[in-house]
Amino acid sequence: MLMLVIVDGEKRGPADGTGPRWPEWNLESLMLAMIFINPAYWIVAFALTVAWAWFGTWVGRDAPSLRRQREFLWNWLMVGSLALLLLFWVLIPNFWLALLVNLAVMAGVVAWYWHVRVVELGPSGHLLAAVFASLGRVAEAREIKKSAEQLILEYITDGGAPQRLPATDDPLYGGVVLADQLLVQAMESRAQIIELSPSSQAYELRFSVDGVVFPQPAMQRSAAEPIIQGVKRMAGLSLDERRRPQKGGIMVRDGAGQRTVWTVETSGTTAGEKIHLQAGASQSWRLALSELGMTAEQLGMVKELAALPEGVVLVASPAHMGRTTLLYSLLTTHDAYTNSIQTVESNPRCEFESVTVNKIDPQNPESSAAKILSNLLLKDPNVVLVGICTDAPSADGIARFGQDRKAYVGLLAGDTLAALDQWRKLVGNSEVAAQSLQAVIASRLVRILCPACKTAYTPDADTLARLNLPLGREIKAFKANTQPMVDPKGNPVKCGECGGIGYKGRTGIYEILLINDDIRKALTSNKTIDEIRTLARKNHLMLLVENGIRKFAAGVTSIQEVLRVCSPEKATRGAAAPARPQRSS
Repeated sequence: MLMLVIVDGEKRGPADGTGPRWPEWNLESLMLAMIFINPAYWIVAFALTVAWAWFGTWVGRDAPSLRRQREFLWNWLMVGSLALLLLFWVLIPNFWLALLVNLAVMAGVVAWYWHVRVVELGPSGHLLAAVFASLGRVAEAREIKKSAEQLILEYITDGGAPQRLPATDDPLYGGVVLADQLLVQAMESRAQIIELSPSSQAYELRFSVDGVVFPQPAMQRSAAEPIIQGVKRMAGLSLDERRRPQKGGIMVRDGAGQRTVWTVETSGTTAGEKIHLQAGASQSWRLALSELGMTAEQLGMVKELAALPEGVVLVASPAHMGRTTLLYSLLTTHDAYTNSIQTVESNPRCEFESVTVNKIDPQNPESSAAKILSNLLLKDPNVVLVGICTDAPSADGIARFGQDRKAYVGLLAGDTLAALDQWRKLVGNSEVAAQSLQAVIASRLVRILCPACKTAYTPDADTLARLNLPLGREIKAFKANTQPMVDPKGNPVKCGECGGIGYKGRTGIYEILLINDDIRKALTSNKTIDEIRTLARKNHLMLLVENGIRKFAAGVTSIQEVLRVCSPEKATRGAAAPARPQRSS
């Protein structure tokens, strides 16, 4: 193969007497040839160019932290300097000269940026400090990844970044692993609440699924106490504080990418520290009136009540039966930007924009409900919400306030008539209590039958008669599935929707007593509650159980569930623990 080279403008070839001769190499020609064909030089040039490009991207990320600098100017400077480096490599024929020029350009830009950082950030602005910090973050990221390898759930910050967990050799890490297993177990069971409480010998573990408590096997202290410490560590709580109440939160992401926020509350008891976790607490309190499960007629009545600028509306239920959610839903019907809205609560569940929250402190006389209300009413708000009213001075003040402004008041009562009687006694003056009262709303929460496994059946005549349903009418009745499901091979399996419980989710049933002229007159005349009940029924008051039966007849829930939540025991016990339903195996 004939190879031709050009030396000093002359074409030469092999010296065989028949063609051009081989070049007579001199030192200058040899050096130039080595530079253009030696791969080592190009490796050096490529490495420096890549390093400069990396530095440019770092400056692009770092420049926004310098408030006195214009980010886009530094971005263009780094792009321009990179273009110059490439240009010098190509145009300067001498490698060493090109290397020196490019190093000078790079050093100048680095020195300039270094100076700018130090001037604005002080000693912490030195580039070496930034480099070491970057290396530290890389090491930290590796440790976070290593710590997360033994966990099933991913623990993240509000911004979605991985949370910094204890190192694998940290004594707390074992508790974090156990806490992770507990959360996985709870989420697989669809538990919204986890309670771990100390007893004399061990810890009692309870899961709450759709408002029903499911006791779990007891835990030894040797396992429960590290779990509590692990949860506190991830929730950002003080590990040393074991008696005073603390509150924090944990955000997790499961394998499907679903995020869940757990609210964590701890407090001390004589037997030890207890912990309470609730999933999605802030979202569960934020529902529109249309999402609560009211009938169309009830929804229209409540919207009309909320639209009135004055009057007292009582909201009653036993504990954990939808009272707070309904109060918040009523509150959000008012525009917080055009109205002065205040709340008085012992345990605020969530915050609303432009709504002032006043927290009751039982330990501080200046922060009692009566004291807060007396001061609050002097500020002339348009709307006031009181989470629970239990004292006479507060009730009297609210009743008088409601004569020309709006008030929503929560009561622990079983139904509308019980709440009405309680309010009349709290106010102490039947005429004052009746004058501003507009309505009483009672609520209950019933579980919704699982759509995947609920079982259809035909109620017998006795059941229809007891429920006051028409005989001979075809009723679309359903009940919870109590038999284990089977796969195609005949093996028992749990329902993938409800986990074998038979219910999934909850909805509300409501009883609304409108205070018309007849009932107001009966109140001011000090009629008995039985007489007022008779009058209310004549005015077509629909009872809680009757609205529950409507949901049963529509196939939403079971009659057993309606009777469970509307039982007299449920009505008289504010915080009664619901009976454990039968679970399918």
